[in-house]
Amino acid sequence: MLNNLSFDQLPQAVSDILDGIAEIKSLCTDILEKDSKDYYMTVEEVCAYHPDHPCKQTVRRWKRLGYLPFYKDPTTRRVKFLKSEIDAWIASNRHMSIEERNALYDAEILAQRNQNLEDDEDDE
Repeated sequence: MLNNLSFDQLPQAVSDILDGIAEIKSLCTDILEKDSKDYYMTVEEVCAYHPDHPCKQTVRRWKRLGYLPFYKDPTTRRVKFLKSEIDAWIASNRHMSIEERNALYDAEILAQRNQNLEDDEDDE
């Protein structure tokens, strides 16, 4: 398109390019402002935001085991996460020891057993 411009079309082409640059600049500003603001994220947004892109089940497990701070909307009862708290959690970048990992798995197995027992009691 730009190769076939006449001299008369040049002002309009420059104007279109400047408009495009202004739109890109506005989008970049919006992204930077959103990154600097604290806001609530869904499970899906945490998955996309986390550097390792964990699956939803992993994020839900982290929440259930108390690794991720979360909030529940009182009207919709949906789980949400505060971005600043997710950032702090990611920044801590602490790795678990083998003992901690084993305790985590033990706690998860116990929680699943308790859930199964509760489900069985509800069926009776």
